[in-house]
Order: sequence, then structure tokens, then C-alpha cells
Amino acid sequence: MRAFNCIAFFWVGQDTTLPSLLVRSIRLAFGPDFCVYQLSDRQTPAVAGVTHVKHLKLSPHIMVARLEAYAALPQTGATLLLDADMLVLRAFALPPLNTNEVGITHRGARDTIRFSPREWAEFPEFTDKDSSDVMPYIYSFIYVESSLLFVRQLIALRKLPKRFHRWYGDQMSLKSELDAPDRFRIQTLDIDQFNRTVRSEIEFREVFLSTEAPYIVHFKGPESKSAMARSLSLIQSRHGHVPGSSGT
Repeated sequence: MRAFNCIAFFWVGQDTTLPSLLVRSIRLAFGPDFCVYQLSDRQTPAVAGVTHVKHLKLSPHIMVARLEAYAALPQTGATLLLDADMLVLRAFALPPLNTNEVGITHRGARDTIRFSPREWAEFPEFTDKDSSDVMPYIYSFIYVESSLLFVRQLIALRKLPKRFHRWYGDQMSLKSELDAPDRFRIQTLDIDQFNRTVRSEIEFREVFLSTEAPYIVHFKGPESKSAMARSLSLIQSRHGHVPGSSGT
């Protein structure tokens, strides 16, 4: 029996191609009755196949807007929040959460980058550091029982310099909240299973056809987004669906 009740995602913009692929992959894995929750601003259209849409008045700054949306997540029990540029390959279960416990994936070597001098200029906090130093928890996968974490993050983010309101503020405030003593407990999930980065269709095929294929993949980089639709076709084929057919 899976311990979580819902998958939620945040999306802002008229083009809903990416989140629609995510939703279709969730439906293939979990069926038509599973809860899928969309969090968006008032101008973003509903994504086909979602169970619920929450349209909100949000900040124009994307990091603030994301946390405003997450903080408004209804109390529906254990919920997994994913980025929209992800695909679910197959059904999975998640462990129960204890009080004030948050499920995350730790950043590994595959997802670690060294910040450049150009980034040092805008974010002096990153000088001579890499992403695992300042953002050890990857924000594309957050598993919670309530919105308390996001409420606290939003308060923390609003106190940070404006540059973090435009970028990196979600991950920076996540670290500050999870590292604070006696505030939240961390439950670590296997990144290779629940948040596997792929950067091309070729790489997706390799992990999809492996003996230990992940449950969730995250498409990163300039080539990966165009590969999502073709990758979904592979998932559909495994489920017995004809690629390009209508429905979930």
C-alpha cells in the first residue's frame, strides 16, 4: 500500500506541454483515480488530466511564486511535489512520514556543478563553491505531510536578497530550514530511483531499459526537454498504449 495520496506540481505559463507529459506519465503509472494537483497563477490554463487546479495570485518573481504556490497546497495527506520536466516510469510506494519529517533526495556527483565566476558576481555566496555545498537537497522532489515547510521557506526567502527571489531561492531556503536544529527531520530517498537526471533521449533509453530502471526521471539540459515526448512514447509502449494515441 502506498503511503502517499497525491502528486502535485507548479507551473506558470500558457504553454503547458511539459506538465501535460508529466501528468500523462502519472496516469499511466497510477491510473485515472490517483490525485494530481496543479498549482498555478491565474493566467495559466489547466493541464489536461489533472484532478485539481489551484489558481493563485502569485509574485512576479518565480522563486517567490513557487513557494507561495507550495505554501497554498491543501492538506490532503502525504503529497509528493515534482518539477514539471519529469516523467514517472512506473508505479511506486513511498514510506510513511513521521511528524515534521520531509522526504528529499541528496545531490550526488551527477547533479553537482561548479559555479562560474559569472555566477560569483551575482551570487557572491557561491564563490569557490559547487552546488552540493550550498544546495545539497534537490528541489525537484519534495515529499511532505503538510505545507508547513513551504510556509517557513517563504518567510525565509522574503528575507533574502532580491537576487534569490529570481533564482535559487527555493533551494537555498530549503537548506536553511532542513539544517535548522530541531525543526524538521529528513528522510532520504534514493536519488537513482526517485530523481534520476537524464540529459538526452539516448540517456533516457539507457536507464529505461536497464534492469533497475528508476521510478522518476528528471530531464535537464538544452536537449532533454525535446526528448520528453519521445521518452513518454517508450513508457506508453511498455504500458500497451499506442504512441501518439489520445487519452491517458
